[in-house]
Amino acid sequence: MWGKMNISKQKDPRHLSPLLIKFLVTCVLAVLVWSPVQAMKIKEGIRYAAGLKLDVYQPDRSGGLFSKKKPVVIYIHGGGWVVGDRKRVYNMPAWLTSKGYVFVALDYRKIPNTTIDGQVRDVTAAVAWARRNIRKYGGDPNRMVLMGHSAGAHLSALVAAQGKATGLRGIIPNDVQAYDLLAYATKRGSIGSMFGKAFTNEPKNWIKWSPATYARKTRRMPPHLILYSRSQGERRRSISVGYANLIKGLGTRTEIFHGTAYSHGAIAARLGRSGDAASAAIERFLAKVTR
Repeated sequence: MWGKMNISKQKDPRHLSPLLIKFLVTCVLAVLVWSPVQAMKIKEGIRYAAGLKLDVYQPDRSGGLFSKKKPVVIYIHGGGWVVGDRKRVYNMPAWLTSKGYVFVALDYRKIPNTTIDGQVRDVTAAVAWARRNIRKYGGDPNRMVLMGHSAGAHLSALVAAQGKATGLRGIIPNDVQAYDLLAYATKRGSIGSMFGKAFTNEPKNWIKWSPATYARKTRRMPPHLILYSRSQGERRRSISVGYANLIKGLGTRTEIFHGTAYSHGAIAARLGRSGDAASAAIERFLAKVTR
């Protein structure tokens, strides 16, 4: 009797109203569109050194304690070496966690409260923290890549060139002109006010804080993917390609992404968008170096 009553109350799906069907379709599409964002866990404000914090973004479906650990991307934000913080990550956490990576975004001290040397120490301290602790967050300390945009790109390249990237699987400097500061100042006609704040007006410091200075001595480094945008035209292109050719000639496996379709800001802000060419290049590089 109860079975018959339940059956009699079920509605024929053919009689669903168009409005209800539209609502159900919208719900399904929303789940599909937003699932990468929802499939992410965030641990914010983790102290990795005195006065410095980082955030860890994990794929939500990271498995249990004994599951295979995920590769890790450690990210250094931009801001001209003087501004910015670890929240300047655009869509990168959602994008990379949806691809199965643990994403770490770090703060570092800013000029004039420190120097470029101090910023390098901060980055290497964050990498050391990740090496010790990232397993707790589902990451594999033996499959870590260092990536940065703008000033963060310079710091990632400098850490590698100074031989402080031991054990890292790859380096991704995204769009900076500070690989060789003497070449930059020569091509520009001066060091300029922004670079002058970070690197001073002393040529000896330009040499000291140029990745090219150390790359010639360090020689083989972790594989690099160097990206550059169309901003500042030929100067940015020639400095980026020149550094890529330098380290490649010294034995570092090097790829370059010619981002002539991007401005300096867009080459970071558009990462993770569907069909984005820079994102695809980074995904291919990460897949190769972390497998």
